[in-house]
Amino acid sequence: MKKSFAILLALCLFAAVPAAAQIDWGIKAGVNMAEKPSGMKDFKNKTGWFVGPTAKVMLPIVGLGLEANLLYTCTESEMTGNNITKQTLDVPVFLRYEFSLPVVNQLIEPFIAAGPQWSWNIGNKEFSLLYGDYKMKESTLSLNLGGGVILFDHLQVHANYNIALGNTSNYSEPMIGAVDYLFSKKSKANSWQFSVAYMF
Repeated sequence: MKKSFAILLALCLFAAVPAAAQIDWGIKAGVNMAEKPSGMKDFKNKTGWFVGPTAKVMLPIVGLGLEANLLYTCTESEMTGNNITKQTLDVPVFLRYEFSLPVVNQLIEPFIAAGPQWSWNIGNKEFSLLYGDYKMKESTLSLNLGGGVILFDHLQVHANYNIALGNTSNYSEPMIGAVDYLFSKKSKANSWQFSVAYMF
């Protein structure tokens, strides 16, 4: 239900844009460098990747626009010798501002962008590890902050920091010497994202 709502919201944003607005479609791909979840030990993240369609709408206000993406993301990590693969469907929506530069505007155009991201876990959510159990949330909400450059009107390079707005996972394990008691730790993980998009 939440997944359908977020996708519908992104579509409504574009549908509400005036007919005079410029709409560009493209494909985006990049790498995801997640930080170690807060409070987690023996946890090693590996570089993940993502790919999917992207759309950008430039509003009649000079430099201001909206960007929406539908991305498949795969991230691998390791904990206590066990491999954990996280697969998500991400819907990041950005409000962006593009700076117009005299003379070189057709060659390079910097921009800043920020907005929410909805993510849904479409792979395994629970993993039995050596000393306990690791469980990822079914859906999460985060905030993206970043910017980049547009090259030759078609190629977009974007660097972005993703901030989790709540817990993203939970790890629990039995306490030695305790009866029917579990040590439980909720954590959140932020990440750096670097992408390249080609706009048709």
